[in-house]
Amino acid sequence: MYPRWNVPRSVPENRIFLRVFAIFGGLLLALTVLYGLLIIPLQRDSLLKVLYSQASTVSISIIQACSEAMLTDDFGFIVEHNLQVLHNDKGIESVRIVPRQGATLYITPAGWRTLDCKEARVRPSDFEKESFGIVDVAGSNSYYRFVTPIRFSGLTWGAMSIDFNTSDYDANIESMYHQIFLISGLALMSMMPIGYFFARGLTRPISIISEAATRVARGDLSAHVHIHRNDEIGRLSYSFNKMVDALAQNRHQMENINQELEIKVAERTQALDTLNQTLDNRVHDEIAKRQAQEQILIHQSRLAAMGEMIGAIAHQWRQPLNALSLVLQNIQLQYRMGQLSDESMQRLQVKADQLILHMSRTIDEFRNFFKPSKIKETFVLAQALHSAANILEGTFKNNNIELNIDCSDDLQLTGVPGEFAQVILNLLSNAKDSVLSAGQAPARILIHANMVAQFIRIDVEDNGSGIDLAILHKIYEPYFTTKEEGKGTGIGLYMSKMIIENNMNGRLEACALPQGARFSILLPCVPAQPTPQDPGLDEREHRAVTLEDS
Repeated sequence: MYPRWNVPRSVPENRIFLRVFAIFGGLLLALTVLYGLLIIPLQRDSLLKVLYSQASTVSISIIQACSEAMLTDDFGFIVEHNLQVLHNDKGIESVRIVPRQGATLYITPAGWRTLDCKEARVRPSDFEKESFGIVDVAGSNSYYRFVTPIRFSGLTWGAMSIDFNTSDYDANIESMYHQIFLISGLALMSMMPIGYFFARGLTRPISIISEAATRVARGDLSAHVHIHRNDEIGRLSYSFNKMVDALAQNRHQMENINQELEIKVAERTQALDTLNQTLDNRVHDEIAKRQAQEQILIHQSRLAAMGEMIGAIAHQWRQPLNALSLVLQNIQLQYRMGQLSDESMQRLQVKADQLILHMSRTIDEFRNFFKPSKIKETFVLAQALHSAANILEGTFKNNNIELNIDCSDDLQLTGVPGEFAQVILNLLSNAKDSVLSAGQAPARILIHANMVAQFIRIDVEDNGSGIDLAILHKIYEPYFTTKEEGKGTGIGLYMSKMIIENNMNGRLEACALPQGARFSILLPCVPAQPTPQDPGLDEREHRAVTLEDS
């Protein structure tokens, strides 16, 4: 079976067509509007120039005709002439004659009158230069006002203001808008059919190819398009058909491959079923073999430790044996000299019994240490630490090694005491070898135990030769040792880590100090706790710290 993609619904053919057609019509409309925006200001400027030319001609003719009357203050002639001008030119609304001194003449087709300075509304600049433009009068129509100064022989006599009716101007502007709207409408009506056929011819092939692509996406590889054109769309049609043919061929090949895979999967499934039938037995066999190997390694570790214990017992028995020999010699000497009294005999007998009892306790500790017990129990940590340390007491005294144990009597652990004591004994034995090889004086070993949250942390530190950082990650591998041949088995630290982490749900890690090394054990103070998230054994302790800092 082949995957079926979520194919979108086919887009209606007219949707693309409407988009193209709308774009074409929008561009045409935009061009029409742009044409109007460009042509209207030009036409308006042209009409304003006509008004200016007319106003300039009228003002010049009035000034020339009335120049003598203005100089002689013959206002009757001025009024009569301007009334005649207004009668002849219906487009002029009014004429203002403003002398620098005297009243202003306001002449309209209906008559004339004089205005005071406030009513004249003449600016000082009107006596200096021309001004013209459309003026909107509140409550009335707009006018084209032309103001020009009146000069004779370089002197300004006054100013003249002529207001022209803008009805013709407004009519021309309105006519121009109508023409533009008409032209735009005709252009749109004539171009829309062209745009329709253009959009139709452009989008129809795309719709055909889109429809075929949708069918292919739904799994129909018989869909082909037949568009014969010598352009990009024709090449796209050809490429699409080639792609569909290639997909059909690939589908046929994939079907053959799937059939082969199904056969192989069936064969592998049968093989796995056969394997699963015997897997449980094989797993049990492997677990049993691993447990047997672990017991062999533990036995080897105990045998190696036994050799060291025999030497330790020899160190511990040497002094009591010497003292017992002296007691016997003292009894013999007193007997020969006739000085052996009942009191001295009793005193020497008590001394001998004490020495023999000490030697017997040494044998009991050795026997208990190697007792093959696997029963977990709750034991006092301080007693376990002192029990393991007492076995090496003679060796430490003989080599002048100072051992300090800092542990509270109320700390308790759950596990096999003998296995835990073996771990402590392995760490103490390695620390002893390290301080002896370094020749450090004084040689010191410190055991420190304390509570960290819900866990008990035990640190075994020495000021010996330390651990090379290059081999720090390999020290727990079985049979790996840095001691001389014949002096180490390489399974002590491996067994110690396995006992702490697998049997006691704890952690065992080592870090190098500036002078010496530290092995840290982290154990739960209550039974059956999960493996801790290492609250105390982090990477910071792998940095160099001095023995005093701990």
